[in-house]
Amino acid sequence: MIDRFAGWVLGAWLLCSSAGWAELLVLESEGGTALVSAQDVKEEGGKVFFKENSGTQREVAKKKVLKKIPSLPTAEQELSREVAVSVINELLEAKSLYPNLQEALQKEVEGWKERLDKMPSPQDPEALAQAEAAFAAATEKAMPSPHDFRKSYTLEELERQVAVLDALKKEFPERAEEVEKLTAPWQIEVEQQRDGKKKFEGRWLDTVEWEKEKGARQEVAKAALLEKIQSPALPPLLFGQAFFLAGLGLLAGGGLLGFSFLFHGVVELLRHRAWWKGSAWALAGMALFALVSRATVLAVTTPDRLAGADQANAAQMEEMLWQQAGLGQPMPEKVRLTDGEINAWWNRRLRFAPLGVTDVLAASTEGWRIEFLEGGLTLDRTGRWLGQNLLLRHRLFFSRSEKGEEVYRVEASLGKLPLPPALVLRTWNQWIESIVQQAVLFPGAKEARLEKLEKGVVVFSAK
Repeated sequence: MIDRFAGWVLGAWLLCSSAGWAELLVLESEGGTALVSAQDVKEEGGKVFFKENSGTQREVAKKKVLKKIPSLPTAEQELSREVAVSVINELLEAKSLYPNLQEALQKEVEGWKERLDKMPSPQDPEALAQAEAAFAAATEKAMPSPHDFRKSYTLEELERQVAVLDALKKEFPERAEEVEKLTAPWQIEVEQQRDGKKKFEGRWLDTVEWEKEKGARQEVAKAALLEKIQSPALPPLLFGQAFFLAGLGLLAGGGLLGFSFLFHGVVELLRHRAWWKGSAWALAGMALFALVSRATVLAVTTPDRLAGADQANAAQMEEMLWQQAGLGQPMPEKVRLTDGEINAWWNRRLRFAPLGVTDVLAASTEGWRIEFLEGGLTLDRTGRWLGQNLLLRHRLFFSRSEKGEEVYRVEASLGKLPLPPALVLRTWNQWIESIVQQAVLFPGAKEARLEKLEKGVVVFSAK
């Protein structure tokens, strides 16, 4: 048994020496025995040469070296459980031989035991389970989320994760191989980023390839989003049934009243020979008929078409929609749009809900068109009523203040027939509500304000 133990210790010492570990030398000195940590220990003749931790080279007579014990290896150096047990036994033996070194040797024993506790014996299932649980907990703490090759990490995040895993490897040197496997994908990303490459869908590309690939994929995603996205269905009414019922009532009442006046005038002329009285009634009836007819003609007459660039396209508006709804970008500091671009986008995107089944006499909205003027704008809303085309036109005049453009006056007409102020404001507010519904497509619109109006151009700025 003694020979076996001696051979075990000798083998452990040879293994430690070959691995480049430091050694503890028990030296005989005038004041008694001393424990010295030594490196690069060599024997030549009757001398032992070594280097202390401070770097000082020393030599002593071989006979003064009473014992050599492997020092505790660093976390990066490999260590087996058998070697650790043999060295601990040797340290305990040295404690019994050299009482004055017990305190220093005990510190070494505790260090070796701490390393040994992290290397449970295969014959001790409970210890193995505890060690595995400790390693799993430390790994989860060091790396809360596993590496995801599809995710883009910053160089700072990668370097921080690599440093934490390096610390884990030092804490569990016997599991170094496993920790290195966990570290490998993070380390690869660090090297790729330091080489100036960027990751795209798990592939590493140089800057030119990355920009090209990203641009191509964004165009595909943009086309898919713009094809899929829909404007909210806006209220369909240009005018409700109540308006037309009231209008029809006025026309019918005016017509009947005019006919009554005319009939009364004719009776006065033919029966009573009251020329002046009959003429007055007849003229009043004809005037009322003319007024009703004129109002009807003006209401259904379409004014001249607004200017607006018919050749303009909706590309800028579509790009804004992609930037804000697709990429989540904020509204630019300034946005300059022409009335032609807005009209083109409305032609493409406007969508109105169908009329209700009871809205038999209501006028439905078919489209919008706008023209910007210096200090004002004109808005046309086209619609149909019982097969007849209608056009509701609003003219707005703005006044400029420190807060930007503010509404100064609003006018409106149905065709060429001016509308009363109450109806002007009501129809204008209906349109404002529709604009607010449509603005949901542009998240950045909440931060926009009207800055100024020019001929053919509107300028918005971020608040």
